[in-house]
Amino acid sequence: MNGPTQTTALADLQAIRAFAVLTLDGRKWLLPQAEVQALESLLDIDREVKIPGSIGAVAFAGEWWPVYCLSGELQVLSHLPDGRRACPLLDNGADRFGLVCDQVETLAAAPRPQPLPACMTLPDSPIQALVLLNDGLGCVTTTEHLAALIAAAPEKADG
Repeated sequence: MNGPTQTTALADLQAIRAFAVLTLDGRKWLLPQAEVQALESLLDIDREVKIPGSIGAVAFAGEWWPVYCLSGELQVLSHLPDGRRACPLLDNGADRFGLVCDQVETLAAAPRPQPLPACMTLPDSPIQALVLLNDGLGCVTTTEHLAALIAAAPEKADG
């Protein structure tokens, strides 16, 4: 059953007019477009500048932004899988990091996020809502929820 906090979070997501679609292992993850600050090349990742869990860092706006690699199931990976092509830099004002993706695109029209079914409503899940896309289902999340997932991941994670 959805509580008042979940209903408020869904209403906030439904008010967002532009989403970026990040593809990880063929799975579509939607984030608010306003949270994508830049799109960097994988060649820009310095693999010598690391913090726990990261695969390196990108220099942007005078700072080092840690870069993480997640599987399509959002498991933290310690390696860069084949097929990854882009690194969006995400910033919500509190959390800032890069996320290596297969592909990044914007949607031409704003989707309407739908509530999660009860079986998918888990307290620590980064999935906040679902969206029906032309080519399948997308999961809606935010930089805040991804940052929490990364912070909670075991240091020596690998999928």
